[in-house]
Amino acid sequence: MSSRLAVIGFDAQLDGLDNVDRVAAAFYKGAVHDKEAKLTQAYSYSQLYQLSAQRIMQSSQLSEQQLAVVIVAEQPAEFVGEHNFICCQRVATLAEALTLSAELIDDLQVAVLIMAAHLKEQPLAQAQATISYDQQFCGYGQSSGVASVLLADQEFAAHKKSYIYAYLHSFAVTDDLSQIAQCIARSFAQSSLSSEAISSVEVSAPANRELQAVEQNALLNSYKNGLTLHTSLSCIKSVIGESGLLSVLCGFLNVVFALQQHYRPAVKDWSAPHQGQLSAWLASPFYLLNDCAPAFPDKHNRARYCSYSCLSADRYAHLILQENQDNQLRSNGFNAHSDLSLFILTGSSQAELLAQLRLLDGALDSCDFKTLAQDCYQSYQDNAAAAFCVVLLAETPAQLKKEIALAVTGVVAALANQKDWKTPRGSYFCVNRQADPKTCFLYPGIGATYLGLGRDLLQLFPELYSSLLTLSDDSSESLKDKLLNPRSVVRLDAEALKQCDLALRSKLADIAECGVGYACLFTRIFRDLLNIDADFAAGYSMGEVSMFTALDCWQNPRQMSTRLANSPLFTEQLSGELKTLRSLWQLPASTQGGETLLWESYNIKGTVSEVKRAIRDSERVYITLINTPDSLVIAGYPADCLAVAKRLAVRPLALNVHNAIHSEPAYQHYQQMIELYSMALAQRIPSKLYSSSCYLPVPFKQKAIAVSIAKCLCEPVDFPRLINTLLAEQASLFIEMGAGRSLCAWTEKILAANDRGAKCMTVAVNGKGNDQQLMIFRALAKLLSAGVKVELKRFFYASLLVPVKDKTEELH
Repeated sequence: MSSRLAVIGFDAQLDGLDNVDRVAAAFYKGAVHDKEAKLTQAYSYSQLYQLSAQRIMQSSQLSEQQLAVVIVAEQPAEFVGEHNFICCQRVATLAEALTLSAELIDDLQVAVLIMAAHLKEQPLAQAQATISYDQQFCGYGQSSGVASVLLADQEFAAHKKSYIYAYLHSFAVTDDLSQIAQCIARSFAQSSLSSEAISSVEVSAPANRELQAVEQNALLNSYKNGLTLHTSLSCIKSVIGESGLLSVLCGFLNVVFALQQHYRPAVKDWSAPHQGQLSAWLASPFYLLNDCAPAFPDKHNRARYCSYSCLSADRYAHLILQENQDNQLRSNGFNAHSDLSLFILTGSSQAELLAQLRLLDGALDSCDFKTLAQDCYQSYQDNAAAAFCVVLLAETPAQLKKEIALAVTGVVAALANQKDWKTPRGSYFCVNRQADPKTCFLYPGIGATYLGLGRDLLQLFPELYSSLLTLSDDSSESLKDKLLNPRSVVRLDAEALKQCDLALRSKLADIAECGVGYACLFTRIFRDLLNIDADFAAGYSMGEVSMFTALDCWQNPRQMSTRLANSPLFTEQLSGELKTLRSLWQLPASTQGGETLLWESYNIKGTVSEVKRAIRDSERVYITLINTPDSLVIAGYPADCLAVAKRLAVRPLALNVHNAIHSEPAYQHYQQMIELYSMALAQRIPSKLYSSSCYLPVPFKQKAIAVSIAKCLCEPVDFPRLINTLLAEQASLFIEMGAGRSLCAWTEKILAANDRGAKCMTVAVNGKGNDQQLMIFRALAKLLSAGVKVELKRFFYASLLVPVKDKTEELH
């Protein structure tokens, strides 16, 4: 190969997944693909090739006279119209296809379309989404479908204005399976790379035990470089099974998708290597994820590389692919083509709304599910200002019918009782829809951070990737990727995950930096991508730092990440060794080994006056956070805190947050905090920003902001007072901008005790243990029904296929 080849197009269709966006989403989710074999009944191999070629030509805007075709098939293969292409040849392996493609591209200056298909004759289910390297492996299933990849050189791509999804940087081939290690070495030599540069490896993992052992041993030996937990492994067979050459080409696509969409692919049901091989795996650079995780920019902003170990019974190829660092805003069809769909219906009266529900129900029998959702969206755009709006969430026609039936009775009852209606799935109807509800962004504290936070955000909103470069100099470190998405050779059990969670929470600086970073990303989603502005904003505890950072109040928000990471206040004085407490309480320095816990925070039931009366003067106990009128957090010396709880006859819930902010000892560093948070300001923003220390709008001045944050971190937070202050300012819609939904739960309790609360709404955008996409869709349902104007196009019309004519434009 004289120069690296560019991937300028692709296509895929599997049973039940009728376009490449749905296939890409299935690869990302990682569940076993087990759909009814309709393609086998409806199409021949020839027809699958023909249809895939047509889709490729349409998306790439190339004609047959600009394409050569290489079909990867074990048997003779042809399709209608193949003679219209420059040439059409068949080969038996992907390695041969790539070699031939490189020759055709060099000789003829054309693009080459590589295609493979599989039609299963007998249904073959797969029990688990894992691979043959796994000790729990019990066999692969099969899938029917077709896949295509379009390759060209960079000159052709530039001339035709084709978008480049990734580069085939190098590949090496051998027909001698005893020479796989040498083949891998040649591939690295050709690319001038070493195994340390490889972010992820897609493996073949054959079901045949002998072939599986050959590949596995070669990789374990060839990639050994002294690093551990450095390179993730993936295998598309965990999703689609061993489906002949279709699986081989889909493995290539799996790498391209992961590179272009900035994620590390996973093996969902991976358990552990075969017994007797664990030590070799632990000494290797490999690890496996059970869920895909974001691939953040390298701190030096270097290109990312992934490899593909492609093994057949008599041939091996080692491919290295490189991402395209074009800085173009990415898009995908993950939301638009998801089974989960929004159905937005409006009406000027109850009768009109009910009529719309019945029309939708009647149309379900004759119209495509996703087309119906798009039709509803188009109608909504023309009637967005209607008096009433109900939003239904469903994944199938059957689910939608149930949601419609619930809505028909639910809407009537809601209007009669003047109480909003919702379903467990997330459908929503707001009885007091407003033309312009006053919106408040609420920023949670650092304690809300949890394992897996934000894992799917880049997949749901790929446009966020460019924002990562503005967050910090090293977004992987500032967003605590290795802590939030633990790496392991063996699937982590409940106890191991608990230890990982404790490690995440052990350093105040870590969870503070991470909490601020994700608050910024959630704000980018709602403010910049969904076009929802905040009339007000307020932060809970360290959420106040998140607020000023996320809303671009500082000229250089990247400085905050660095300051938090390096501040001794949060690494050793008020957290970690807790040197401030040791000095105040005249305790010896930390020995870093098995000593008694010095500080703990406990959630307890009780009012402020009740708890104050229960704390004795000699006890080292502080009220740090008042969450609701009858629930708060006490913190301090654990034995003293437990004594207070016992005196109150309440159950203390330990929060595993070992930092001494919001307490009298924190005042030892008040001036240092002012200095820490004194940063040059950007332009004034229109949102009113409320302090949780003085419960007033913070003047947009450098000193005022620094003082507000410092006071907040030294004094108890009175959250009910903060919410009631915002209610008095006519705020009616509270959106929690960060991890979890604690602020929403507390706000709802506070609203229930306020006269204005009945006409207010809380919206959670994230929740531990909840699917992130479902949380976003539920939030949209509430916001739309309440009358908020939202930019929705990406939820109905979007694709990871980049239109040629829009090559230099931002994608939406």
